[in-house]
Amino acid sequence: MSNSIKYNKADAENQVDLLPAVANYLKVLNEQLLPAFINTGSIPNAINARDGLANLTHTFVTEAVNVALIVDDIIECDASTNDAYDVPTYHVPVRLFYPSLPDASIKQTEQTPPPVMLYFHGGGGTAGSVSVYHQILCRLAKHTGHIIVAPEYRLAPENPYPCAQNDACTALLGLNKLLARHHISTNELVIAGDSHGGALVTNLLRDPRIIESGIINDISAQVLIYPSVDFTMSCPSIEKYANGYLLSQARISWYFDQYFQHNFQHDEDRQAKSALFASSDELAHQPPALIINAAIDPLYDEGVAYAAKLSEAGVETQHITYDKVIHAYLNMENLNPDICKQTYQAISEFLGSKSSE
Repeated sequence: MSNSIKYNKADAENQVDLLPAVANYLKVLNEQLLPAFINTGSIPNAINARDGLANLTHTFVTEAVNVALIVDDIIECDASTNDAYDVPTYHVPVRLFYPSLPDASIKQTEQTPPPVMLYFHGGGGTAGSVSVYHQILCRLAKHTGHIIVAPEYRLAPENPYPCAQNDACTALLGLNKLLARHHISTNELVIAGDSHGGALVTNLLRDPRIIESGIINDISAQVLIYPSVDFTMSCPSIEKYANGYLLSQARISWYFDQYFQHNFQHDEDRQAKSALFASSDELAHQPPALIINAAIDPLYDEGVAYAAKLSEAGVETQHITYDKVIHAYLNMENLNPDICKQTYQAISEFLGSKSSE
């Protein structure tokens, strides 16, 4: 496991076309903030990983977007569906974001059932939280009209694989009970996530527990935002954008070393957990997919390759790349507001097209 932060100024000075505000931020990050951090003698750990994502988001997602109602609850884990690995049972905290409230003048049985999105936040499996993503989740609810259900899954290194994946499974398998408690009847269920949240989604959709439960047949669409689908780090863009663009090759390696511990340190184990290497048979049953990539991102090539693989497996797939932005751009809205607006609009339009079919 590497404890170093690598920074090569030459990499950041490659002729890459970035939005001016993004380029200016990276210049400050690479020439001032990262060197100052390194000079303290600090090394990567869970504290600075979590602080980094939280500070980034709170600094650059500043406009308050309100939703009609926010409710906190828990999805209880059914021990019989827990993974075979010896990990503690965990009842998953969730937060529900309602874009609007039911019309009290209309009988509940006569109202159109609200669509629901189960959303998993990013953060490399070691950082991020529902609280950090609060405003992003509010934006998703407002733009799409979906009730967003956001699970607070466990993070590494305290809770390495398969804890987060088990929590994702618990959330999906227990979702109908949760919705029933809140008198939510829906005929449109979407599953979505960004970055590591995308990894959780793509592995859920080929998880035998999910397939055997039959709930996969209730999922109308999947939305993957700059998803992490290759734990082997074998795609060319990992090297191409190795340093200087916020998410570095060394940082990704560190994330994965935290996430995969014990019996999951070998490349063949990580490949088996990577959706990019799934067989066509594993993918063929999946719901229609929207995959969104940032062009200047170490994860770019794996997103492109995964979109192609889904399409080849017969899955209806829409792929969008936004130029001049970097990984986690939704967490940096003030630097690229138009791209963020376009992203939320694209998600809304994609989901609207699925609900009308």
